[in-house]
Amino acid sequence: MVEIGVYSLHRFADSFCKGCFMSATKSPAECQTKEDVRAEINRIDQALISLFAERHSYVTRMAEIKTDPHEANDPARIEAVIGRVREAALRLDLDEDQAELLWRTLIDWNINYEKGIIIARNRKKTT
Repeated sequence: MVEIGVYSLHRFADSFCKGCFMSATKSPAECQTKEDVRAEINRIDQALISLFAERHSYVTRMAEIKTDPHEANDPARIEAVIGRVREAALRLDLDEDQAELLWRTLIDWNINYEKGIIIARNRKKTT
């Protein structure tokens, strides 16, 4: 079941925006039209979804390694990740609060996903 979810996510990432962006990239200053800007945003969206799919496969593996659903929530680890995200956002001149919100949302989703896998696996062991 887990492999199907990862496979589906990778398949979605591969097909997300086929054909809607050019392989060549333009800097923001080189974009002359809304279409130019949209093409670059589409290219970046494809890269982001591919990275999220890759990250998701590691989250899935972590859930396979953990044995107790409470292990999915590791406050010290979460704060370390958030600290790195905020530092990176600052270096890249991004809003640190927005970056933190985005990552906390991602982390919350991952925690729930991990818990679900662990609980389902533990139920199978007891039946």
